[in-house]
Amino acid sequence: MSRFYSIFKFIQHRLHSRRWDSFHSPYLFNLFTYCCDHKIVFPEIEGIESHRNKLIHSKETINRTDFGAGMTISDNQHEKRISSIARQSLSLPFQCRFLYKLMQLTKPEICIEFGTCLGITSLYLSYGADAGKIISIEGDPAIASMAKHIFEEMQIKNITSINSTFEDFINQDLKELETIDFIFIDGNHRSGPLLSYYHALKPHLRSNTIIMVDDIYWSSDMNSGWTSLTEMPEVTQSVDCFQFGLLFFSSDFISNQNHIIRLPLKSII
Repeated sequence: MSRFYSIFKFIQHRLHSRRWDSFHSPYLFNLFTYCCDHKIVFPEIEGIESHRNKLIHSKETINRTDFGAGMTISDNQHEKRISSIARQSLSLPFQCRFLYKLMQLTKPEICIEFGTCLGITSLYLSYGADAGKIISIEGDPAIASMAKHIFEEMQIKNITSINSTFEDFINQDLKELETIDFIFIDGNHRSGPLLSYYHALKPHLRSNTIIMVDDIYWSSDMNSGWTSLTEMPEVTQSVDCFQFGLLFFSSDFISNQNHIIRLPLKSII
């Protein structure tokens, strides 16, 4: 990720965005009011954040296999500290809490997470959608193994952890699912793969499906991919929150709109 690009776009975003409570749509207003309310405290979140803290301070190293942006077959294997991965790759606490509350509000039955990483976001999805099924895909075998160990340690029963590239999952396993209620895409930060994943997932979407795309300002290429998604005819509402974007497909919205929303500043901490 280009730090200069990210800082420039963040400033631009803050200048051109509206507050998160400025929606005219009652559905989006209620959704963001609930998901952004920091006064609502959930005890299970403390347990998840305790695991995040352990990972951040871990002394362990692993031989990581990276299938994300900027990697090639020849250089995608390297030793890396768990603490470094936790600091650089895990979604921030605010976004995780947003996800948790979004799951509580929408009660999805089937969720797919593209990019398990160390499993922190998976845990938020699991607790938020406690009656649903979470399918989490991670290409790196060492990372997938660590995440699975955390799920077992916390006795999580509704996460199916799959060690696979996103492409192999789409080609081999996606056909087993009829519909998907929620999709979190966080892994390959390039427009080409992002659009490819979307088109493969499209037959499984329904009117109440929500897609969250992480790091939509990772690069100009990634942002271009996000913009292309917002222009898809079946997307009835999109919300650009800078850290992530949301796509909605319900026909209940009066008109198609693309929103640029400014989340509370604590969302970047």
